[in-house]
Amino acid sequence: MTRRRPPIDWEQQTLRSLLFAPGNHARRLEKVGGFGSDAIVLDLEDAVANAEKIAARGSTRAALPTYENTVVIVRVNGAHTDLLAGDVDAVVCPELDCLMVPKVESAETLAEVDGLLARFEAERGIEPGAIRLLPIVETAVGIAHCEEILAKAPPRVVNAVFGLGDFSVDIGVDLTREGTELLYARSRMVVAARAAGLPSPIDGPYPDIHDLDGLYENTLLSRSLGFQGRVVVYPGQVETVQRAYSELSQEELEQVRRVVSAFEEAEAAGLASIQVDGRFIDYPLYYRARHRLRLHEALATAGSPT
Repeated sequence: MTRRRPPIDWEQQTLRSLLFAPGNHARRLEKVGGFGSDAIVLDLEDAVANAEKIAARGSTRAALPTYENTVVIVRVNGAHTDLLAGDVDAVVCPELDCLMVPKVESAETLAEVDGLLARFEAERGIEPGAIRLLPIVETAVGIAHCEEILAKAPPRVVNAVFGLGDFSVDIGVDLTREGTELLYARSRMVVAARAAGLPSPIDGPYPDIHDLDGLYENTLLSRSLGFQGRVVVYPGQVETVQRAYSELSQEELEQVRRVVSAFEEAEAAGLASIQVDGRFIDYPLYYRARHRLRLHEALATAGSPT
């Protein structure tokens, strides 16, 4: 069995920003790993013109071994095209961490891709299940079935993405800075992911690449709704996004540190239920505080905690 580097601990891996690069653009493929995002996504789908899609497979595959110290994902074309199987065949290799599948509208799609990955892993000497799956739910049909899609997801599915751009087009609304038009779908995705035992999901991109204030506010909203990260389409957005998903005020920082410290001290003494600052703290609240502290501390490490 081959693997270029140790497998990712997906339970600990932070996915605040997923920075995209088109799979047919050599210069962007060369640079995409250097912007400090938690993960990079080499895109064979929407970022590549139809006439370039087959050729992009080769340039994407060639780029995969060149990245270090980041999660490497490839977005393939969806099951609604005749490109899916060929895309998967072209990019499965020991250097690929995860496959992103767009426009998922049924559990059967994930089962199909899971089967393809299992086949190619076996053929290429890759540990079974090493390459993970990240579905994008981005249509009205997908949102209407998101609970079933995620509940029946194969074990290699590591999380889910809400594709807000395609979804807004599908339901016929314009994206706004406030994001109220997406509130229902965003909330439903968060509940579906958590009900399926998956981590907090990944949100879609903020379209105005020059509006960093709007990006920050919209990302804070995304965080408040239960998302842990979002798709990023422009390198200049990475720092703002990761800060919005991670930072704590000084008061919040001191409070979560007290919770973590007091609970760990109590746990060592055999207790798992205490009060901190007049609030009842048990394991779920301790885990939440520890997670928030880890995210905040990640801001000082160039945005790539693992």
